[in-house]
Amino acid sequence: MGVLLLSCQGKTSSGTDGDKQVSVPDTVLAYKYKESGEKTDKFELKIRGNNKTKQGNLTGGIEDYTMAILIDTLYDTAYFNRANNLMKLGANNEALADYNKSIRINPHFLEAYIIKICKPNADLYNNLGRALYDLDRFKESAEAYGEGIKHFPKDYRLYYGRGLARKRIGDKKGACEDWMKSSE
Repeated sequence: MGVLLLSCQGKTSSGTDGDKQVSVPDTVLAYKYKESGEKTDKFELKIRGNNKTKQGNLTGGIEDYTMAILIDTLYDTAYFNRANNLMKLGANNEALADYNKSIRINPHFLEAYIIKICKPNADLYNNLGRALYDLDRFKESAEAYGEGIKHFPKDYRLYYGRGLARKRIGDKKGACEDWMKSSE
């Protein structure tokens, strides 16, 4: 059960995995994964990706997170981790897509799967706001930080980030209010 690989030349979607369209890098990885016969599950791939990331191999981490996503397209942690690596590599548009996907899958993004402590993760909203800010999408950045503040009203970083975005869209009063709140 391989993946039909239509082309490796373009930058657009060029492969299929059953009925699902996948991008070129995903297709190549899916091809390697399915043809190799590996029986690795999504959690092992996430751990392997985390280890590669800790060693500074961001691209290797991205590959493992992508394979985990191919196994479970609703695996919010894999999207989140891949987005973090993409941000570090300066691929802000791709990171933004992954942060958005992670939020759509799980608006509260529960991080602690193994230790069973369901602690919401404000990093997701902070990173999404930052990615939008870096793309000069300041209004959307302020909205992302604002959404995070709804869920995590005590996280000072969200107020600080929203303050930066508000300043860039001309809302100086709102920016000052957010910065004051972030210092409390």
